[in-house]
Amino acid sequence: MGTNLQQLLPENIAQALCRTLIHSLWQGLIMAMLTGLIMLFTRKSSAAKRYRWLVCVLCLFTISFLFTLVAALNSQPQIDAITQKGIADGPADIWELVNYNLLYIQKHAGFIVLVWLLVVCARSFKMLFGFYAVERLKRTKVSRLSSEWEQKVNALAQTMGIKRAIKLLESAIVKVPVAIGYLKPLILIPVGMVNALGLQEVEAILLHELAHIRRRDYLVNLLQNFAETIFFFNPAVLWLSSLIRAEREHCCDDVAVSHTKNKIRYISALVHFEEYSLSSPDYVLALTGKNGGMLQRLERMVTNRNRSLNKLELAGLALLLLLSTMFIAARPGPETISTETKTAPAPISPELRRYYHERELAARKRFLEQKEAAGTATKSEALELLRYTGATISPELRKYYQERERTTARRLRAEEAARHRARSKDSIP
Repeated sequence: MGTNLQQLLPENIAQALCRTLIHSLWQGLIMAMLTGLIMLFTRKSSAAKRYRWLVCVLCLFTISFLFTLVAALNSQPQIDAITQKGIADGPADIWELVNYNLLYIQKHAGFIVLVWLLVVCARSFKMLFGFYAVERLKRTKVSRLSSEWEQKVNALAQTMGIKRAIKLLESAIVKVPVAIGYLKPLILIPVGMVNALGLQEVEAILLHELAHIRRRDYLVNLLQNFAETIFFFNPAVLWLSSLIRAEREHCCDDVAVSHTKNKIRYISALVHFEEYSLSSPDYVLALTGKNGGMLQRLERMVTNRNRSLNKLELAGLALLLLLSTMFIAARPGPETISTETKTAPAPISPELRRYYHERELAARKRFLEQKEAAGTATKSEALELLRYTGATISPELRKYYQERERTTARRLRAEEAARHRARSKDSIP
């Protein structure tokens, strides 16, 4: 599989992608620490402020990933001096072990990137199917409501500062109200909802969906799906994305309550729709949110307290901080490294020496192939290329090669004899 990947991607691109994915893990740790601090220090802040901070952290992580990828593409892989010491008797400390594992990962970068690409492609197909399901919701088993309800929705949209026309349709597929689209926003409500609830409860639910449209939550939701597709292996990204979804629903709840001025009716509408099974796609913005967070939303509105970190999250962040501190403290200081590198050259392990030798041979072979294709290769370079490819050498080429070696040996012996005679003359008083 690694050979197939090298045919699809050049070696330098595969190496750069592999190093960038590895760097995204420790970048995710920093992001998780920032997220934990935000959740702890904004417990008394508004949901909108917490949401903006969390989205900024996700954007910062994405920018750092792109910057790392560009830097990796423009640089050559370097082996740390500690790794070059060799590990014949086993790693001496944790940093040698980490560097040794990084070297192993770098040697198998092709296979790692291939597996990552396969999973990303599979999740991308799933995301495309989700977009298709969303488009299907707009056209399948939908019916228009009366003109009074359309006018009501447009009036509510104007009060919220939305200048675009909002289309309201009944759907026989959805079980909870959902908001779809950004350029042409659409609200789908279950069939019979307007008859099952009172007027004020329906208005509160419509305000929640209109809040998603006004806040442009569809674009952030799209960014989250892309991040979850690319960083499916990074638990920090998945955790941050779940927090963003929860805070987004809190923001829309606050908007709906501020416009209705009746928290009790809005809570009763949420409780009514909780009896439906949650089957909305991942790429729409539903009233009940995701992952069963309705109970937390109701508790937050009743107690007026924001969600903080639970015991498991606090324990995980504390353990992460402790391990990071121990890991950094175990790194040798610059004086130790400089002393080791100045006193004597560090021995190279057989694995590292073989790795360098293979890279040099591959680079020499590519250089000779380029000269052969350009027609500028000499006879000796053509013979050397034949040796790399394992082709059979003709008797004439073999004779030329042997004569060239004998000529080179005679010239070296003559130069050595001349140097010996010169030293002899200098030694005579």
